[in-house]
Amino acid sequence: MIGTDARLATYPFALLSELRDAANEHGYRIGPEEAAGWLFFRSASAPAEIGLAAAGPTGPFFLSVAHQGVVQTLDALPVSPCAKGHAGAFVFTTRENLHAGVGAAYRLSVSLPNFPLEKYQKAVTSLGDTEGERAQKFRIGQDIFRDALMEYWQGSCPLTAISAPELLRASHMMPWSRCETDGQRLDVHNGLLLSALWDAAFDAGLVTFDNDGMVLPSPHLDEAASGELRIGAARQLILRGEHLPYLTYHRSQIWKR
Repeated sequence: MIGTDARLATYPFALLSELRDAANEHGYRIGPEEAAGWLFFRSASAPAEIGLAAAGPTGPFFLSVAHQGVVQTLDALPVSPCAKGHAGAFVFTTRENLHAGVGAAYRLSVSLPNFPLEKYQKAVTSLGDTEGERAQKFRIGQDIFRDALMEYWQGSCPLTAISAPELLRASHMMPWSRCETDGQRLDVHNGLLLSALWDAAFDAGLVTFDNDGMVLPSPHLDEAASGELRIGAARQLILRGEHLPYLTYHRSQIWKR
């Protein structure tokens, strides 16, 4: 991949700047530190470090990731070896693709299950179990869950491409009140970022989705509502295996057959 004897000083200044920009512009602003040809960066707002490297001024470019969940989820071409202590690495042929990959790694690291749960646990650690405190916990959890979904779905409804934050809702497949653990409540795979009308229909069980991400309208959805939702124009959801247990619950317990 890259020479094991490569060192920070061997990178031309322009290439060093390019790698630093790829990290800094996407949330990784602590660093760089260097080892074995990798430049390592961390973020104050996201867990786990990344490593960046390049074979030359025009690429290919490499991204090494310490976060196991990101490695399992990132849609990019894997390559080996990764940096020491990391979970995996990816290769990109252009600077633009490298930037997209680093941005995706950041979004995933702050939205995949462990990080939202950790944020929630820290935020509610001083709260008790009175009615008012339970309501406060709910609001905190909902805000963290929405932020995680905004990152995971890249700030837009996957069905309609609507991206105005005021028109987007954090939709649970398994409702908050029916989850058995905070981990389930804050699991990004238990959620969809939907425009307001789609959120209302999904929450009411008037629409759901099959395991391929295709819309399943309820027989109870009337023609006017179906027209407003533009069911036939809805995009297919891109789902992962982790979504399916929650989606199965929604189909069996929430969807109106």
